[in-house]
Amino acid sequence: MNLYSASAMRDIDRRAIEGLGVPSLALMENAAKAVVSVILSKAKERLEGKNVIICGKGNNGGDGLAIARLLLERGARPVVCLLSREAELSGDAAAQLGLARRAGVPIQEAHGSMEPVKVALEGARLVVDAILGTGTRGAVTGFLAEVIEAVNGSSAFVVAVDIPSGLSGESLAPTGPAVRADITVTLGFGKPVLFTPEGAPFCGDVVVKEIGIPEIASRDIAPAAIALDEQWAHPFFVPRSPTAHKGSCGRVLLVAGSAGKAGAAALAARGALRAGAGLVTVAIPEPAQGALSPLPETMTLPLPATQEGTLSMDALVPLLDFASQAEAVGIGPGLGSLPETAALIRELYARLPFPMAVDADALNAFAGNEEALCRHAGARLLTPHPGEMGRLAGLGAAEVLASRYALVPDKAALWNSVILLKGFRTLVSDGREPWRINLSGGPHLAGPGMGDVLTGIVTTLLARGMSPLDAASLGAWWHGSAGDEAFARLGGYGLLASEVADALPVIEGRLRTRGMGTRDKPG
Repeated sequence: MNLYSASAMRDIDRRAIEGLGVPSLALMENAAKAVVSVILSKAKERLEGKNVIICGKGNNGGDGLAIARLLLERGARPVVCLLSREAELSGDAAAQLGLARRAGVPIQEAHGSMEPVKVALEGARLVVDAILGTGTRGAVTGFLAEVIEAVNGSSAFVVAVDIPSGLSGESLAPTGPAVRADITVTLGFGKPVLFTPEGAPFCGDVVVKEIGIPEIASRDIAPAAIALDEQWAHPFFVPRSPTAHKGSCGRVLLVAGSAGKAGAAALAARGALRAGAGLVTVAIPEPAQGALSPLPETMTLPLPATQEGTLSMDALVPLLDFASQAEAVGIGPGLGSLPETAALIRELYARLPFPMAVDADALNAFAGNEEALCRHAGARLLTPHPGEMGRLAGLGAAEVLASRYALVPDKAALWNSVILLKGFRTLVSDGREPWRINLSGGPHLAGPGMGDVLTGIVTTLLARGMSPLDAASLGAWWHGSAGDEAFARLGGYGLLASEVADALPVIEGRLRTRGMGTRDKPG
């Protein structure tokens, strides 16, 4: 799903209205119908009581006035609380005010006084937030901030029109008070702030509704970001060719495991197998290879170990020789932090000409040595969590999270890599295309080994011919969706990473059987 900034949305609207002849009042009417349809499907029982539509003076308020009229036509009892004088409305909003009055919608003017707002909210079961819209800049203050706080203090079910008032279509986080909606009905296209970890808590369930903007109006306007959802992922899941065999479905080499951490290697292998890899080989210190015996589908490449049970530098030549049999390499889970092993990791990172997914201890091998991340012989996909990203960039985890929308694209471009920054609403960037944000998954994925499974998934997608950007994006979404599936089935926290891996084919099968995809796909 493409996500557009407020300025881009203004350009799209202008093209539709001025260039393609779509009446602006028709778009407003369609927007109101879209919001009413969502209310009827998700909050119909709330219409049996008092409904309050709080309207500002702009187009968002015009949407609200149209919503009130349509609700009245459907037998509801809406009351409009208008936050400006009637004379301050212009254009389509003024036209909608006239239509609402003629239809008999009760309208109370507040324009600077909180008393009418408090009276309107008293006993309300449903509040429609049509106060500000996407064009807000900076923190809301004064009277409008008081109105927002009053809405948040009510017990009503809140539906925001396009964006919760106080959030901005040009920013990625609230800058001041904002309405906390139960549902946000966003119009035409999604906006980034509705899906970021900072903005999402204010939005409730987000529903994107089409309002009659022709597709051509947005065709060459670049989105600010892309949301990774089922609609985005669906085209990648296609049937295999009837002539497919294990050698054509992705040959994966995983460099993983050490004494005491061999489980990480097993989980990465399980993720790769459940993602459909045709051949999976785990390069592991020889003393630890027995941990993979419960996965008979996995091959092992036992390698020389240090006294501490990690891979030694003597493993370099065997790994360089064997890697030519693979189509992608995943490196890092459970390798340990021994300096000799870290030096081996850096050599492999620099010299292997194959696509490589880099995670966990393989990332930590570059802590304090950011320049080395720029030197590599093949495509690289890095999968840090905020702590690991901080060690690579010389920042604290909190600083990474605070700056990630600029930091991740900047570092991806500098390191000539794709970065998948793990966490709630995982962020993916290659430093060139709009960044991508994953909508699947949740706190049920907060458990050991989840990142190891993800490493196996993205390495498999690389081995099956996907670009690193799409492999990271699809891997993040698929992993999160498998976690959602397993969580729904088991019904509680304590989800195991192996259970997430085992749910991957369920997601793949469900989407594949819904229809053929159209994208270049992984096998």
